[in-house]
Order: sequence, then structure tokens, then C-alpha cells
Amino acid sequence: MTEASPTSPPVARALPPTPAVKSLPLLLLVVCAVQFLDAMDIASMGPALPLVQEDLGMSTSSLQWVVSAYALGFGGFLLLGGRLADLYNRKKLLIGWLVVFVVASILGGIADDGVVLVVARLLKGISAGITAPAAMAILLDAFRDEQSRNKALGTFLAVASAGYSLGLILGGLMAGVSWRLVLFAPAVAGVLVALLAASVVPSQQESGKRGSLDILGAVTVTAGAVSLVYGLSRAASHGWGDAQTIGSLVAAAVLFPLFAVVESKHPAPLVPLSVFRKGQLTRALVAMLFFGAYVSFQFVLTLYYQEQLGWSPLQAGLAFLLGGVLTAGTARYGAALVTKYGAWPVATGGLVLLSIGYLGWVLLLGQVDPLVTLFAQQLLGGLGFAAVYPALNIAAVGTAAPDEQGLVSGLFNAGAQIGNGVVIAITATVFSLSAGGVAPYRAGLWTVTIITLFVTAVTLAGAAQYRKSAAA
Repeated sequence: MTEASPTSPPVARALPPTPAVKSLPLLLLVVCAVQFLDAMDIASMGPALPLVQEDLGMSTSSLQWVVSAYALGFGGFLLLGGRLADLYNRKKLLIGWLVVFVVASILGGIADDGVVLVVARLLKGISAGITAPAAMAILLDAFRDEQSRNKALGTFLAVASAGYSLGLILGGLMAGVSWRLVLFAPAVAGVLVALLAASVVPSQQESGKRGSLDILGAVTVTAGAVSLVYGLSRAASHGWGDAQTIGSLVAAAVLFPLFAVVESKHPAPLVPLSVFRKGQLTRALVAMLFFGAYVSFQFVLTLYYQEQLGWSPLQAGLAFLLGGVLTAGTARYGAALVTKYGAWPVATGGLVLLSIGYLGWVLLLGQVDPLVTLFAQQLLGGLGFAAVYPALNIAAVGTAAPDEQGLVSGLFNAGAQIGNGVVIAITATVFSLSAGGVAPYRAGLWTVTIITLFVTAVTLAGAAQYRKSAAA
């Protein structure tokens, strides 16, 4: 069973009435489709970038913002989106920002200028930062008992994992027809999802009493998150000594403590600081560095496949197909294992599999046929991610009160995006400091492996605490 936070024992709460849902399977389909679109958009533009550069005449330095702008909007607005999902009507919030997603996708698809495309991608990221926690909160509110909730979360997270894993492949397939299809196809899907949401999501989804929005808290934390994501994204392309990189990171270092001061004094804070006293949530947020390691691993291997092996972008994307299919097909069983064994033991087991796969690449790079290493890692990585991602998510939301569901979901997703930015920036720096043959790729893979081993130690501590709590 999922363990309670050792620092915050569950307290009996009066739950609001279970919402009247026309069809739980269709509701699950809606929230899964939202999560898939949000996750897929992170990776799908990658294979299209050379075509975008050629068509729009973008410089190499500006081209990376086609990807980074999405991460900037997504990571920067997740906490605000999570709190909005707790305060306001989740159905209206979800549909309204799906419309923004559709309009931004169309704007990007017809763009004849790089600036317009980057702005469109930023808007899509902002919409994802709001729709992702809203979708999660809707799911948590509809599935109340532990077994059905974990089963629904398993399906939800399997779809999310598939979006992250298969985004490169789908992007490569669509870019093979036209890079604009990478934007137009999600627009069509967004319209269909919005129409279905209008039919199956209950009209009233608020899970707590509505209150006024903490404007100053929203401004400081959003500005801080945007500054941090921007600084880390820029560090990956311009280096840590770049003036704008330093300025952005300094701004984040000032804004986050200011946010904490604001929240400690506000009667209805955007993010109640007491939520971080839940050791289970805090540990899960730290452990989301694993997600950044997973994305960084894909980053290093994609470069290796194309630059050292001469593979095409589509071939490089297809190299991750086995892992993506395994993750999509088994993540729901990972959630079932959480119900039986607990989140932290399952997360630890998955991280061990990921670590072995990464370490295999480090030690065997250039020594054996890369197809052998690729197959072994995709097998281990697909199963490992399918265990870790659902387990950490369930651990994070497991102690959330009804009026904290959006907030905790936003925090968890923000942890993923910030972890992504931190590890990518570190990996890119290590990569650039190495020269000659496979040395940069091995250095990048060592970075990924060491960070994953650190996260494994974090989850081992959680597993030990779980065993202690279970024995008490």
C-alpha cells in the first residue's frame, strides 16, 4: 500500500461529494490525452529543428529556443496552474487553456518567422503548465479509493511516459512529411480533446473552498521559476559564464526566498509552506532529478547516434522505440506494484534498472556493437522508467488533501521540469569540456549515471523509512 508521510500522519478530512461522472473510462481518456499532448510537445520538435532552421532561416543560437521556450512556459507556470486548479472550476480551466494550446499550435504551424514560432511555443508551454495539474486534479477527484486511484494513475502515467518517450519518434515521422505537421497535428488533437472534455468532465470540479488568488506570491514564484528555467536553458547553450545566464540565476536566487517570505505572511498563500513538511513529497521532488537524467541520456545518445554513427534523425528517434513501448505498456503495472509493495521500494527497483542501463553504456561505449548496448538499455530503461515515474508521482500525491491536489501535481511536474533543466545544463557543460572521439559522450553518460545513483540513494532512504513505518 502507499505509505503515509512519516512527518505528516494522515488526518481525517471531510471529503467533498464524489463528482457525478458520466463515464470514468472517457474521463480517464480525456486527462490522459491532455497529459500525452503536454509530454509529447517537449520532445517532438527535436527532429524537425533542421527543417525549421532551413525554412525560416533561423540561427543556431535562436533555434534552440524553439524547444527551450516550451520548457520555459511549462516549468514556469506549473505552480500557478496547480493553485488555479485548486481555486477555480477545473473543467473551465482545462477547456479554456486547451483552446489556447490549439490557437498557439496553429500560430506556430503557419509561422513564417522564427520569433513567431518561439512565441507560439512559449504559449503552448504556458498552456501545458496549467492543463497538466488541472488534468491530474480532475483525475484525483474522480477516483477516490486507493486501488482505483492507483490503477487510474498507472494508466495516466503510462500515457505521460509514452509521450516523453515517443515524442522523438512521432516528431521524426511527422517532420518527414512537413515540420509544420508537428504543430498542426496537436492542434487537431487539442480540438477533439476539448470537445470530449466538454461532454464528460463534470461541471463542478472544485475540491476545496474558493479563495482569492495570492497575486504577489504568484508573481514572485512564477518569475522565479521562469528565471531559473531560462538561466538553466541558456547555460546549456551559452555556458555558465554568460551574463544573461548569471543574471537569470541570480534573479531566481533572490525571487525564491522572497516568495517564501511572502507565503509565510499571506493569510491564503499560493503555496502553503507547510506542504514541504510532508517528507514524502519533498523526497519525491528531489528524486525528480532522475527525470532530468533520463532526458539527458536521450540527449547524449541522440547526438552519438547522429554524429558518431551517422544515423538520420528518424533512425536516432526510432532507437528509443523499444523503451517507449515498454514504458507505455508496463507503467500501469508499476502503479499496481506500488499498491502492493509501497512507492519507495518500487521507485528504488526502477532506478537500479536505469542505473545498470546507463552504466552499461558508459563501460561498453565503443567496445561492443552499439545495437547490443542499445537493446539492453532500452529493455532495462523502459521497465525502470515504468516503475520510477508512477511510484514517485503516487508518493507525491498520496498525502494531498482535496484542496491541495492541483498544487501537489503542479509541484511534482515543476520538479520534473526543473530537474530536467538542472541535469541538462550540467550534462551539456561536462559534454562541452571533453574533446576527442567518444570522450564527450562518455563524460555525459557518466554525469547521467552519477546523478541517477544519487537519486537511488534518496529513494533508498525513503524505502528504509517505509519499512520502519510499516513495522511500527
